[in-house]
Formats: sequence, C-alpha cells, structure tokens
Amino acid sequence: MHSIRQRIEEHPVLAFFIGAYAITWGIWFPVLTAIDRGWMAYNTTAILVLVAGSFGPPVSAAIVTYLTGGSLKGWFSQVLRWRVAPRWWLAALGLPLVLYALMAGIHLLLGGRLNWSEVNPLASIPLAYLNIFIWGGGNEELGWRGFALPYLQERYSALVSSLIIGVVWAVWHAPAGIIERGVTGWAVDLPIYAVIVIGISIVATLLYNSTGGSVLLTMVFHAGVNAGQGLYPVEGMFTPTGELARFVAWAVLVGALLLAFGWRSLARGDVAGAAQAGARHLSDGDEARRPHPTD
Repeated sequence: MHSIRQRIEEHPVLAFFIGAYAITWGIWFPVLTAIDRGWMAYNTTAILVLVAGSFGPPVSAAIVTYLTGGSLKGWFSQVLRWRVAPRWWLAALGLPLVLYALMAGIHLLLGGRLNWSEVNPLASIPLAYLNIFIWGGGNEELGWRGFALPYLQERYSALVSSLIIGVVWAVWHAPAGIIERGVTGWAVDLPIYAVIVIGISIVATLLYNSTGGSVLLTMVFHAGVNAGQGLYPVEGMFTPTGELARFVAWAVLVGALLLAFGWRSLARGDVAGAAQAGARHLSDGDEARRPHPTD
C-alpha cells in the first residue's frame, strides 16, 4: 500500500487519468454492452447508472488529492469561486452562443441550409442546461480542470496542457461512442469529435486561468456548449458539411483566443499550480506562487 501511495505521489496526473478511466469505463462498458445486446433495457435505472459513471473524473481527483496530502476542501472550493470579473461571466455564458452563430454562418457559406424547426423549444433549454451543468458534463470539470490542469501547467504551457487533457478526455468518452455508433462509425467521427473536445478544453483553460482557478466558470461554459446545440438552427448538423462547419468554427474561435491571450498561459499573468488548487500540500516554497489577481 505504501508503494502504491508513493507511486501516486510521484505521478499524480497519471494516477488521476487511470482512476478516471477505471471508474467510468468500469461502469459504462458493462452497462452499454448489456443495453446493446438486449440484456438490459435503456430505462431510468440504466441512465442513472451511466450518469454515476460520468463522475469518474471528480471521484478519481478526490482520491488522488487525498492520497497526495492535498486539501479536499481547497480542491472542491474551486466550484464556489464565483466572484470573478463580470467579463468572464459574460465570456462563459456568451462564447457558446458566439460559437454556434459562427457555425451557422460557416454552414451557410459551405452550401448548407438553415432549418428553424431543428431548434428545441426555448422552454426546454434551461432544464437541459441545468442537467448538463450538474451531471451531464459539468460534473467532470473538477477532474479535468480542477485537478489535472494545474498539475500539467507546472510542467507544460497552457496550450500543451489543454491538448493533453483534450485527447485523454475525448478517448475517455469512447465506450459510449463504440457501443452506440459501432466501432467503424466511432472511428470516422472521432477526429471531428476530438477537435470539439480539444476546443472545449482550450477555452475552459482560458476561463480557469483567467479567473484564478474558477471551476464554476468552466462548468458554465461546458454546459453552454452542450445545451446550446439545442438552439442550433441547421439542417443536417451531422452531415459532412455540418461537421466541417463545426471544425472550422472551433478553429476560428480557438485561434482568435490564442492570438489574444497567448499559448503559454492563456491568461494575463502567471498561472497557479496544483498547490494553489488544493490538489497537493502547499509548502513554504510555494507561497510566492499563489494565484494572481484577475479582476
């Protein structure tokens, strides 16, 4: 046990990734396989079990934080950091809308058509947003951004850290893709899907770094991207034209943000490390590296 704990202390990010995969895949693979083969009905019980599996990243992050002597309270408090400059709230809420407007414009330029009947009833959007925020994606942020990102940024640039998380995060979703679409379908869709996930990862890094480590703002943005799809008035969103529009829109948005904020920190000023995120014990030598003011 001591040897395992020592290895986790030496490689906390790797331990977190392995734990997140083990917890999530250990739940998703058996359930999705059972549903796919008709052994289990896709009902409320199955959905609740799958939702439980999506908590793999924060659960793994909590375990590694505890084992490495970090502060669980400090780590979790990142969800409560709401006192940030208003511009960052505007960015978290508004960037998903900008993204989908950009997608729609590119879709039209590529010869696609708008179809307003594809838009979900407006009354359904708040509930969809809340569901995603709590357990449909936003719940993952305490793991990817609240734990892995601060550690990785101690060694790599913000952009490289975002790319690493984006790739790991995209593959983490693989069980659902493999079972629901078939192996071939998933292989075809994976490049576009990975680009979208990496795009979310980069923008979430920008929001996290620019707000002194607010996981709350990354949850707001993540929920907005997922829920905002219900407002996307495009016919054939998953056709080659639709997928190309998504790719180009993400590339334009991310490119503009990288030009504006730089790829090293994706923020104005220094970036806090894992100790400031509560993910590990703050030693005396780390005192000078506390989060920078961002307001």
